[in-house]
Amino acid sequence: MVLNACMQNGGNMTRILAIDAATEGCSVALYQDGKIEAVRSVSPQGHTRLLLPYIDDVLKKSGLRLSDLDAVACGRGPGSFTGVRISVSMAQALAFGAEKPLIGIVDLEAMALRAHKETGSQYVVSAIDARMGEVYLGIYEISENVPKAMIPEAVTAPEKAVELISGTLSGKKFTSVGTGFGTYPVLSESFAGYVSPASDNLPDAVEIAELAAGAFADGRGEEPENVLPVYLRDNVSWKKVSEQHA
Repeated sequence: MVLNACMQNGGNMTRILAIDAATEGCSVALYQDGKIEAVRSVSPQGHTRLLLPYIDDVLKKSGLRLSDLDAVACGRGPGSFTGVRISVSMAQALAFGAEKPLIGIVDLEAMALRAHKETGSQYVVSAIDARMGEVYLGIYEISENVPKAMIPEAVTAPEKAVELISGTLSGKKFTSVGTGFGTYPVLSESFAGYVSPASDNLPDAVEIAELAAGAFADGRGEEPENVLPVYLRDNVSWKKVSEQHA
């Protein structure tokens, strides 16, 4: 399934291309002059094949070239190891080639913003199934469409996640988002009456573009090689682009 959208969004003349491949979803969004042109599919094995055509599609529809951009953005994880590597390395290559800054956005944060836009909830808990009996967990308070992490994002067992959510939110109602809640029912069952699920459990380049636009306005663009994946597990190594062929 592929979804195309042109969404209204407050903004100025900033032009940012955002990509995400960290989970089963594969998405590209172009933020331009207060609008977002986007394409997305759910294709766990098709990220490498789909990203470049999607990028070409949104650029053509917007009448832009890579050189017209102000920055490139990407979801930098956590998620599947392969998907996160694809997302970050492709964004690095695009930013290097266009000589533009790169902005990395944590996917859990982008998911929280998407859930907040749907439900209006002030508090959102993002949980991605991390396999091996664990979840990637983020707990956010959202004000003016900006998620703020209430604790550092972590990879943890579902039972420990319940403790972290309970201790952080202290009985506050929240929206849940992410595949972790479906995979581990204890996450929802432990908060019956306090949790309401979002309808879309995957991150999207739309929110990555929106968050990146705010970061760019604050001067937080980086040299492409300095934007690294967020794996949260300690046993995963990553080389910068400049080191990958050494």
